[in-house]
Amino acid sequence: MKRIFAIKQQQVNYVMVLEIALGTTLGILLADVAGLKYSAVAGITTLLTIQNTFEDTLITAIKRYIAFFLMVFLCWLVFELFHFHTLSFGLFLLLFVGICYAFEMETVVASNAVLATHFLIEQSITFPLIVNEFGLLFVGSAVGILVKLLIPRKPAPLKHFRDAIEDDFRKLLRMMSNKIMQPLDENTMNTSLLFDDLDKKLSGYEVAAMTEIANKIRVQSNYPVLYFQMRSRQASFMRRIWNNIVRTKQRYETNNLLAAFVCEVAEGFQEKNNAHQMLIELDQIDLEYDHLTLPVTRQEFEDRALLYAVIQDFRSLLEIKRDFMDSVDETEITKYW
Repeated sequence: MKRIFAIKQQQVNYVMVLEIALGTTLGILLADVAGLKYSAVAGITTLLTIQNTFEDTLITAIKRYIAFFLMVFLCWLVFELFHFHTLSFGLFLLLFVGICYAFEMETVVASNAVLATHFLIEQSITFPLIVNEFGLLFVGSAVGILVKLLIPRKPAPLKHFRDAIEDDFRKLLRMMSNKIMQPLDENTMNTSLLFDDLDKKLSGYEVAAMTEIANKIRVQSNYPVLYFQMRSRQASFMRRIWNNIVRTKQRYETNNLLAAFVCEVAEGFQEKNNAHQMLIELDQIDLEYDHLTLPVTRQEFEDRALLYAVIQDFRSLLEIKRDFMDSVDETEITKYW
């Protein structure tokens, strides 16, 4: 029952369903028009060529051409030596599949193996038959590429994903600021679930950005992918910062300074902020903490140590953003959103 429910929950890629149905039909029709024997194989080749992204489709087509010439050579070698019968075909498959798997071309085995059966059926490997098989391959793969290229698809809302992530970060930062000011407050919601949800979103958005880029013909930058990866690294520090904050037991006057800074980070948390000014402010806070009188009680010592660790983790979190912004061209920021 759970398995059936999980299947129902899966989203159907209706655009890809349309691509496969339309492409397969068109491939068979074009092969018929070209006068190719076994024209249905061109449609199956189209079906097997179409992948989730344009980039994957193109790579699959290139691999299929490479495997085709390997297939023809092995068929000629095996069938010339051992003649045209089933055992010979089995030997051909042993060699062909083994080589394809060795060179990570297993995705193109099926279509070329089907083409090889035509040599077995015809009991010959003549030049016209080789041309016919190449024609089936060419029509099938070409239609697959064109269908993937021409059928419009709804682009992923990367800008919305970015805004959603930044809203989540701001919410968590405000919670941190409040917790620093009220360490004994027990009304804090289950923040662990918020962090888990943030990690899940970042992982999904990164995949969406990779897919979006892979569907473009000309890709000048993979900025959206790098952006979500950068936020993922920051999220890991955010979780560690929160875990240290909740371990503090008492509030001290020094908490005000750190809480105000965290609140400021929350208000300024957005894509174009390079974090340079925030790092300068954090250095000033660090200096003020260095000049504080030594803690009197054990509890104060432990709390101060935890807050010092929080400051250093905030430094790492901001440095991640600073390094990221310093490494990208400003024009890339508006190119994909």
